[in-house]
This record gives sequence, C-alpha cells and structure tokens, in this order.
Amino acid sequence: MKKILLIEDNRELADNFTLLLKDKGFDVVCSYTGSNGLELFLESKPDLILCDIMLPDISGYKFLGELKKLNNVELPIFIFITAKTQRQDFRKGMELGADDYITKPFTFEELIKSINAQFSKRKNVFSKADANTREADLKKGSKETILNYNDYIFFDDKKNPGFYPVNSIIIVKSMKDYTRISLTDDKKFILRKPMKYWEKRLPSDKFLRVHKQTIVNIDYIESVEAISSNRYNLKIRSLAEEVEVSQRFSKVIRDLFS
Repeated sequence: MKKILLIEDNRELADNFTLLLKDKGFDVVCSYTGSNGLELFLESKPDLILCDIMLPDISGYKFLGELKKLNNVELPIFIFITAKTQRQDFRKGMELGADDYITKPFTFEELIKSINAQFSKRKNVFSKADANTREADLKKGSKETILNYNDYIFFDDKKNPGFYPVNSIIIVKSMKDYTRISLTDDKKFILRKPMKYWEKRLPSDKFLRVHKQTIVNIDYIESVEAISSNRYNLKIRSLAEEVEVSQRFSKVIRDLFS
C-alpha cells in the first residue's frame, strides 16, 4: 500500500482528501502545518507528498528545501497543491525539484490522475535504473567484494531497512530475478538480486550451494538425511522447512558431513 503525506492547512479540505484517498487504497497521514509535516515525514517515510504552498508556519517551498537538506534520505514524489497560479510560482516549484504542480480549484479525479501518473513515472525510472545496474554488474564481472562472515550487510527494505549480520543469514532461495533471504528471528527479505550475486559475495567457507535455487549457511544445518544413494534432505535450524540437495551438489554434502 502506497503511503501519502498530505500537508494542507485547510482542515476541511485536508480531511475530505484524506477520506477520498483512503477510499482509493492509499495509506494517508495528514498535517496542517509544515513543521509538523517534517516530523511526520521522518516518522512515516511516505512514497508521495502532497503539499500546499501557503502554510501558516513555513511555506511549501521552504518545506521542500528543508527535505533536500536531509542527509542519506531519498526524496519521495513531491506534488505542490496551491492557489498560486502565476507562472513564476510554477517555475519556482519545479526548479526546487517538485514532480508536479496542481493549481486550485481542481477535482479529485485530476488529483488522482496526477498521483497515478507520478507513481507510474517513478516506476519506469527505477526499472531503467535497475536495468543499468544489472548491466554494470555484468560488466564488472567478479569484482564484487566478498563479505566477511562477521560483516554487516545493508538490506534496502521499505519496512525494515538496516544493517544485518552476514552470519544471521540462514538461507538464500532463488525467485527468478529476485532472491528471498531468510535470517534469524524469522526475518525475511525479498531483494532484486540474482543467485550469482550472492555466490560472489557470501563467503564460500560458510555458504554452500546445495541446489540450483538454494544456498544455505552450513552453521545452521542441523542434520542430513539420505533419501537415496546420492540424494539428501537437510534439516535447517530455525526453519520449519527441509531443504533438498540436488544430485549435482550431493558429493559436497557427503564430503562435508561424512
């Protein structure tokens, strides 16, 4: 669910838009002042901001300027909503980095069209960036730095972003262009990284490829069950599921646990 931060000092208008946006499936947080809006931005981490320009404390221009001063913060989509219709006002807003500028009066349908258009535009930009990143990674070949088992790795996850110990990774499973990472404490992440990325980065003395779609941390292998002469299942500590070892990697398991 996309989260929208609405900053509008007209309380009746703000409350009406909040209800209508929620009906459209958005998660909405609302502020009637710019200063409170800054606090809500840091707390809620919205995907899009709707901001009036003429606010009682600081202007919408000042609000956007303050956001741009924040370090290590990626700005969300930013749309000005305002009664200021002069060309110089529009240009000032766009020069500050706003994505769109909607002048009052406007219909709710016009607002929704703008919001959806900006989300679609941002998605296309990120898709192209991902493609460029993948191409650059391919060109770099094997230059990825191998992580130390006691290192920390940053997971850029919307719900739980942060640094996590490499040794807390239990299993990596392929999901085509994505991988699902299972950590201790039932934490799971789905990242846009292929298996080859993890093969290059995870320390090979601790992380073992046991299947085309699976890498496991050998410290979490609780037991090995032979299901045929060259087929095995692994019981993984902290996980309810068992992991199948393909024939291709069965010799490695035999050598490791014989």
